[in-house]
Amino acid sequence: MPPAIDAVNAAAVTQAALARLPQTFVGRAALSGAVLSAGYLVWLSVYRLFLSPLARFPGPKIAALTGWYEFYYDVIKQGKYVFKIKDLHNKYGPIVRINPHELSIDDGEFYNTLYVAGSVRRTENYHEFVKGLNFEDSHFLTTPHDLHRRRRKPLEPFFSRLGATKMEPMLRELAKKLDKRLQELSGSGRVVRLDHAFFAFSGDVITRICTDDAPDFLDDPNFASDWFELVHGVILSIPVMVAFPWLVKIITWIPESVVSWILPHSEGPKDFEKFAKRSIEKAMADKRSGKEAKTDGSRTSLFRHVLDSDMPESELSVDRLVKEAQILFGAGSVSVARTLDFITFYVLQKPHIRERLQLELKDIMADYPNTFPTWAQIEKLPYLQAVIHEGLRLSYGVMHRLPRVSPDMALQYKEWTIPRGVPVGMSAFMMHTDPKVYEKPFEFIPERWLGDNVNPALKRNYVPFAKGSRSCLGMSLAYGELNILMALMFRPGGPNLQLYETDESDIMQTHDFLIPLPKLESKGFRVLVK
Repeated sequence: MPPAIDAVNAAAVTQAALARLPQTFVGRAALSGAVLSAGYLVWLSVYRLFLSPLARFPGPKIAALTGWYEFYYDVIKQGKYVFKIKDLHNKYGPIVRINPHELSIDDGEFYNTLYVAGSVRRTENYHEFVKGLNFEDSHFLTTPHDLHRRRRKPLEPFFSRLGATKMEPMLRELAKKLDKRLQELSGSGRVVRLDHAFFAFSGDVITRICTDDAPDFLDDPNFASDWFELVHGVILSIPVMVAFPWLVKIITWIPESVVSWILPHSEGPKDFEKFAKRSIEKAMADKRSGKEAKTDGSRTSLFRHVLDSDMPESELSVDRLVKEAQILFGAGSVSVARTLDFITFYVLQKPHIRERLQLELKDIMADYPNTFPTWAQIEKLPYLQAVIHEGLRLSYGVMHRLPRVSPDMALQYKEWTIPRGVPVGMSAFMMHTDPKVYEKPFEFIPERWLGDNVNPALKRNYVPFAKGSRSCLGMSLAYGELNILMALMFRPGGPNLQLYETDESDIMQTHDFLIPLPKLESKGFRVLVK
């Protein structure tokens, strides 16, 4: 063969080999990646099913194997995992492994062991659960025990019983404003979204506490329905955010118009954040300008109080305080409003409850509006307290399990030793509907709370505000709101309301988005003002 042809052939062979090299490299890399991925999945499966410290705990293997099991019930089925967990407890017993990392316990006797005061032991949030919500800088979802305590401390004076009592004039003022709005509609035959009205009331309460520039939702002709939709947009987005924590980070990089098109419920969190940021920035501007830190002429706003506290500068950044504000605004509005929905629906649905309430309120409210009884006087009315307890029992507060971590010591539940660092959760839904404790648990029966021989287990299982070092900050305030508004609305001569195309399915909690909601296709809690 001539040398020239030989050289040409050699060049051609070399060129062909070089051309194939990327394909060969990519192919081998892809194959290697596939093998490594498959090997990792096999190892992870073996570890989770047989080697994990949780491998010996009862529960379905698929839940132990993958988080997609929970994803299916909470995202695809829209907040249904809490009900599935209850089914798992019925099948496997009081302690169940509900995902690769977490345990659930359904036993009222263990609640006070899991949710304890800081003096008993350190307790932390489960960081994987927290980070998806993007509120880990708030006191409520702070993971480290000591940091949570430092962040919560400046807020406590506002929400203690003494602090809530100091706000009583404001609570009475707002309750009277709502009552007046409803009374003015008397005889109009107008249909009112009472869930919007209650949300406006609780929203006005918490925003007046937090800022000196409250929006006055009750003055809006439609009871600030946009505020209601805004917060519920946030609630509806929670399951996806918990399932995909990285999504929160990505969303911040994408234009809002694109995000809104891809994720219709994403506008709620964005707008809610803007509302909170305006409130924080105004408080900061007022402090810089030397403006007096007062609201209603006498009280210091909560945000200004925090800014004036001895917290380090790192804790007073706009970004952190915005997260705190969002939690306070949201939690302060939703739970109280939902409880008011429950109480009012059943009072209107069951005439004997309304009649008994009016009879009990007759004397104490006889001189209204000339005088308004104090919260301390109202809370001595046994039947009203029973109605409020039953409303809180069925509205649950936070329906979702609240996973807690004991970072320093193992926990013992019966024969089961739970290793330190393992998240364990219990749910108010299961506590409040335990048929061994509450007869006919899904029925509204205030009488179960009356008398001298109430079963102690009823009070033990009653946890609408949770317990321990991370219990709900706003418990006293919530009781004040419920007592004052319910006494006013159901007094003799109060607003004459009648249910309008609203039944129990518009009230009962059927979706757990951390915050419980009724059926999503509901048209709301509607009443006719007669």
